[in-house]
Amino acid sequence: MKALLMCGGKGSRLGMDEKPLVEVKGRPLVDYALDALWMCDDVICIASPFTPKTASYLTSQGLEVFMATGEGFIEDMQLAIKELSVTEPVIVMSCDVLLLKNIMEDVISFYFSCETEAVAVYNESNQKPAGINIIDGFFIDREQSQSIFYITENDYVNVNTPEDLKKAEMMLDG
Repeated sequence: MKALLMCGGKGSRLGMDEKPLVEVKGRPLVDYALDALWMCDDVICIASPFTPKTASYLTSQGLEVFMATGEGFIEDMQLAIKELSVTEPVIVMSCDVLLLKNIMEDVISFYFSCETEAVAVYNESNQKPAGINIIDGFFIDREQSQSIFYITENDYVNVNTPEDLKKAEMMLDG
């Protein structure tokens, strides 16, 4: 399965340099997201004018980088899917999601067992999106029926604030 790793946000809540390159335990945050997508046939990183250092870093790692406009997560994802002619199911993951458990194979299996066009991964306790989805690129121009895959707060950290960064480091230690 193909994956789009969204790396183009402003990262303003974190208050640091480009969020994908912020280090967690000595490694850039984006590297943890790439580790989580190990089973994907193809990972395309979606950067923007807000993340030029990230685009350079990813290119130097031999990864394909698509430069989006930076208008927003949805807009950049839709643009990438259209421009890259993605017409099959694709994982869309935010680079600021640090998975503490290997759940991606379970998410993919769940997707293929559902009769919906999309799967959204949600935090079970607060019912908020976790930053991981599978959508069908063929239907990108319309709302897709979706199923929900639940994970727990112990499965991931969505790093948006300095507090989230500290939590990620503590959870990786523990």
